[in-house]
Amino acid sequence: MELEENKKEKYGQPPYFAQYPWLLICHGDAMHRQTYFSVSENRYYMKSIPEVKEKIIHAYVDEWLVLQNINSNDCYLWNLFSNEKIELPPLSTKGDISRCLLSAPPHDPECLVIFLIENEDENTNEDENKNNNVDKNEDENTNEDENENSNGDSNDDEDEDEDEDVSSDEDEDVKLLTFYFCKLGYNTEFHKQDVQSIIGDSRLGIWIIFQKKIYTLIGMQHILTYLDVDNDSGRITATPMTNESPIRLKSYYGYYKDYLIQSSSNNMLLCVQLMVGGRDFRMPCHLQVIRFDFTKERWMKAESIGEIAIFISLFMGTSTTCSTKGTNLKKDSIYFTYGRHLYVYNWITHSISLSLPCPHVSKTKNNHMHWLTLNQ
Repeated sequence: MELEENKKEKYGQPPYFAQYPWLLICHGDAMHRQTYFSVSENRYYMKSIPEVKEKIIHAYVDEWLVLQNINSNDCYLWNLFSNEKIELPPLSTKGDISRCLLSAPPHDPECLVIFLIENEDENTNEDENKNNNVDKNEDENTNEDENENSNGDSNDDEDEDEDEDVSSDEDEDVKLLTFYFCKLGYNTEFHKQDVQSIIGDSRLGIWIIFQKKIYTLIGMQHILTYLDVDNDSGRITATPMTNESPIRLKSYYGYYKDYLIQSSSNNMLLCVQLMVGGRDFRMPCHLQVIRFDFTKERWMKAESIGEIAIFISLFMGTSTTCSTKGTNLKKDSIYFTYGRHLYVYNWITHSISLSLPCPHVSKTKNNHMHWLTLNQ
């Protein structure tokens, strides 16, 4: 792995509407600073936009961003160029926003906003509360006995505490996934539907808009599935596109992260498989690209991705592509970030180079990095 030194210059105002993707880094204690890195110019631009302060970017289409307040589930759409703001119906849930999809710009009549909300199992919580009440009453009734026999019962108490901790950890892993979706200008509240009832599985992978349709990978087998959202009925139906899992490289270490991509140059549905390994199973170590053949209904290995570059946003689980013709971008390459570093995987040589595009950005877990294609 090769470390590249980059020369960077700082400017006050970035030219947002660029032909090539920007790497937007939201950082600072309250994510109140933004740094825009132009990979085509190898320069970064520093700026602080009040509207993006203390916000999380969940999705985007063109210059429209879906923003969430870091202290609540309040979300809305915001235009980076015009500063226009479009309110969304309130999310009536205490669950965490796991993922978001904006299907089209707000002026498109087919524009849908879809949230994937992660909730704890309500039945588990009720059982836990009942157990806590029973334990509390038992503790009150046996408090005197425990004081008298504290030395003899100390080991038993430790065992009980350990059991409670294990039970608590298991409860925390019990999650329910729910779709919240609405059409802008039509709905005053979100439709809600349980993911398990739609796909028969609680595991939902990356999703994407391809040819104005929503596709996702579901289950342990990562089956490509078409999601049909009927806003009038408030229902979502799922149709598998194949019975086959994506092609995998044989590996005895690490695991894959999958990213669905629409190739802008040849209008193909691609899947980038990022293998991560290392001591903590988080370090990117290999990539592979496959394409879906809708005629044969199967995944095919891509021998080359041609004169295009692929950009992956690990945090949002989104990606984009652009042509490398007439640019200094590397063809047959995949750009992605890990920590503060920018990685470039060369498809021809199967090598990975890395650089530190913005050294002023501190090393912290609060940094969010997104690839944005901003065309005006």
